[in-house]
Amino acid sequence: MRRFVIAGISAVLAMTVGSCSTDKDTRPPARQSETADSGTWQPVGHTDIPGNLYGVMATGAHDAWAVGDESDEPAVMRWRGGTWTRVEVPERLGLNSLRVVAASGPGDVWVLGAAGVAAGTESRAARWNGNQWTLAWREPNSMVDAATIAGPGDVWVAARRPGGDGTCRSFLRHRTAAGWSAVDLPSVVCVHAMHALSPGDVWAVGESRGRPATLHWDGHRWRTVPLPPAVARPTGELRGLAAQSPTQLWAVGRTGRTGSAVGPIAVRWDGHRWVSVAGSGIVGKFANAAADGHGGLFVSAFSATGDDQVFHYDGRKWSSEHVASDHSITGLAVIPGTSQVVAVGICCEGYDEDTSGKIWMHH
Repeated sequence: MRRFVIAGISAVLAMTVGSCSTDKDTRPPARQSETADSGTWQPVGHTDIPGNLYGVMATGAHDAWAVGDESDEPAVMRWRGGTWTRVEVPERLGLNSLRVVAASGPGDVWVLGAAGVAAGTESRAARWNGNQWTLAWREPNSMVDAATIAGPGDVWVAARRPGGDGTCRSFLRHRTAAGWSAVDLPSVVCVHAMHALSPGDVWAVGESRGRPATLHWDGHRWRTVPLPPAVARPTGELRGLAAQSPTQLWAVGRTGRTGSAVGPIAVRWDGHRWVSVAGSGIVGKFANAAADGHGGLFVSAFSATGDDQVFHYDGRKWSSEHVASDHSITGLAVIPGTSQVVAVGICCEGYDEDTSGKIWMHH
């Protein structure tokens, strides 16, 4: 089945959006987290120093992409079933740092990020058609945060304006056969992730004035979809989004901001409402998500110890794995049709000139 993804999205039938009931009514049993053997995570690639990797996605069983920057230039790395290799992005495109990657297949890959210093805070997107790169979108005075592809020629981008009163306000751009257009959101929302299942079935998650928020596009308009009351509390946000089917869509994030108030959020869309699946005993802030292809979910989490972890939810219980020391995980992807998981991130943080973008794979 073809995938339209940020990190691998199946093209599926449209869902029916409904309301949620109380958290007590919707929460299934979720067992406490267990610690698993971390020896299966192996470093398989890296950028030069200084460098960073921020996004990753897989388009097939033998194709995956990771994006970031190194030495103030765009960094694109590709995996074709063997080793990760660098992909050159033409200097004429004017890209500086890449934050997001989205694709509908190996011949339709979009990388999005910031233009060079001379262009100020302009966002740009370049498209790989299987043979060459072309400049596909640009937006002055903006910073791109998320993107997804809903079908051939159907692209969504979420970005925001810098400065202002400190409130993050996203705006959306939508590309169809007619070209690019602006599409209104139903409220003030800061979009952190987007995920398209079909042209008439697109999801976005983030925060709205400090509360976690989910939104759905039905082909005509965006609408806010309620979360369980226990999740929709102040000082929370959703950061990651992943899907396997209409009843296997997940959003993850955190509640609280500091100290003991901070905790993970994990909710699943069952076709009608959001259901909390966050188990007890899990410490940290959930950030990135990837469907495992078997009804479960991989999630990266910011750890209180400074070393991010990867959690796995198999539909009943959570387990966790340590990936590497002194690092931050910034993206996750599952290689379709396999048991391989890819994590990208930043190693050895401290001084910008000492960082390196890293790639790990779990077999």
